[in-house]
Amino acid sequence: MSDEISVHWLEETVDKISKRNPPEITLSTGKTPSGHIHIGILREILICDALRRIFEEKGKKVNFYLFMDDFDAAKRFPEYINTKFQEEHMGKPFALIPCPFEDCKCSSYAKHFGNELISTFDKFGIKNQIIWTFELYQEKKMQDKIKIALENTNQIKSILKKYILPTLNEDRKKEFLKLQKFWMPVMVLCENCDKLQTRGSDGSIRPNRVISYNKDKEEVSYACPACRYNGITSIYSGRLKLNWRVDWPAKWAIFNTTCEPAGKDHSVKGGAYDTGLDICKEVFNYEGPIKLPYEWLRLGDQDMKTSKGIVFTPIKYLSLADPEIYRMLILKTNPMKHISLRIEEIPQYHDYYDNIENIFYNINNAESEQELELVQYLYPLTKVNQVAKSKPKRLPFKLLIFLAQIQNILSLDKLYEKAIQVLDDEKKNLRKEEFETLLKKTVNWINEVKLILEDIDDIKIKKSILNKIEIFSIPEEIDNHQIDKLDEAQIKGLSILRQFLLENEIKDADLIQNKIFTIAKEEIKIPPRKMFEALYLVILGKKSGPRLGPFIALLDKNWLIKRLDEAIDKFRPND
Repeated sequence: MSDEISVHWLEETVDKISKRNPPEITLSTGKTPSGHIHIGILREILICDALRRIFEEKGKKVNFYLFMDDFDAAKRFPEYINTKFQEEHMGKPFALIPCPFEDCKCSSYAKHFGNELISTFDKFGIKNQIIWTFELYQEKKMQDKIKIALENTNQIKSILKKYILPTLNEDRKKEFLKLQKFWMPVMVLCENCDKLQTRGSDGSIRPNRVISYNKDKEEVSYACPACRYNGITSIYSGRLKLNWRVDWPAKWAIFNTTCEPAGKDHSVKGGAYDTGLDICKEVFNYEGPIKLPYEWLRLGDQDMKTSKGIVFTPIKYLSLADPEIYRMLILKTNPMKHISLRIEEIPQYHDYYDNIENIFYNINNAESEQELELVQYLYPLTKVNQVAKSKPKRLPFKLLIFLAQIQNILSLDKLYEKAIQVLDDEKKNLRKEEFETLLKKTVNWINEVKLILEDIDDIKIKKSILNKIEIFSIPEEIDNHQIDKLDEAQIKGLSILRQFLLENEIKDADLIQNKIFTIAKEEIKIPPRKMFEALYLVILGKKSGPRLGPFIALLDKNWLIKRLDEAIDKFRPND
């Protein structure tokens, strides 16, 4: 790196890759399909996708792989999986476990959950190649790495000792050294029960590890701890799997991986990444990838775990928010800083994105030259498709929030008309079907926020969220009890406003806001607060709500006049 401050954190990795100058750049990520895969995995995938774009722009050939580790054994299942199903398939590789859902036609457990994730990549603008590791282990290039590992077992054990022993206390050191005496870097898929491992009575995992290796015959022997079957099988049978600390560097060596991001647990000093790099160099004769560590992405204040069923999936995200917002969130944040994805803060994410978009298209001024350079670098990487020549017309998210909540009083056609008016889109580039999809997403988001609010006990936190989000509902009819709360002066004020609406367009929010103040202060001589309360009671059935001028400007004029008529007609003055 030069002494100059880089425009973006990605440039440090770009510089390291460029210094290697490989003929082809290979980026890789990996995930075990042990259940619904949470959105946190997209942090490493989007980092790689951004690197792919950067180097393709430079004219480089880039390979980007996602290893779907379906040869991994099921150590546990999420709670939503049937208990009997769990008992039957515990210890088998996910590739050989059937789909857990009877009405589904997926070929395996792994394909069900793996393809669920993969199906979202196009919508997030991700372009990569999927490698299913069970299939990879059927290929000679992986089987040759198994042979190398078996013939270098002592060297691998020495590397593991060097890194792992310093992290253990005395008791665990003794246990580790005891296990290492007979340890082999390969496990066998039992020919009798199709299991790679079992769980002991003490809860510990007992892998079906190779007992001995016959180099001349290229065979291994094993004794399955799950079913007690003793067997001998060829190293080219496709039934052997490397220990995960050896599997990782073997794949790096096969595919000449240039860079692979990894979570902080694997990236700590002396962790699995460091042991992998050593094994890759010393055993598989490849220098290994550039390490790019990253912090976890949390859902609010909660860690997510695929195998434990604590998930918020990319599919779920796409049902309620814009993929470019998520790309922005990931790529603007240094990978060593944790991210808390807060669904209730989606409007604030939109505001940030709107600002960088306006800076990119020279609509807003950047606060500094550094901010301008950052935006020019970051914004194209957030786009799912090509960068447009001029700023795309987009409905403000706050408008969508409003329109989504008045669907009970206005037809889709009326709402669409409102949207086109706001966009000033005479050509109707926003198609009605697209608008309907945006509305559905926004409704999903509102419902998700309501669920979040239900789970919050702290009233201050609830109020803080509601102060940032205009959530409301419009009753289809006015409750007589709400009319009873009004007095004659307020009804007179409603009548004056009704006449004003009949004689004027209601598109100017400030004009409406000021008119309500004028009616209250000058025409009926009451505190403006009481006039506002009257309107909120008539429209929403409660004394407060969104800022009234913009709110009324977006309502349908005929509906509002009819609503005021209903309130005036229902009013009965006190004797």
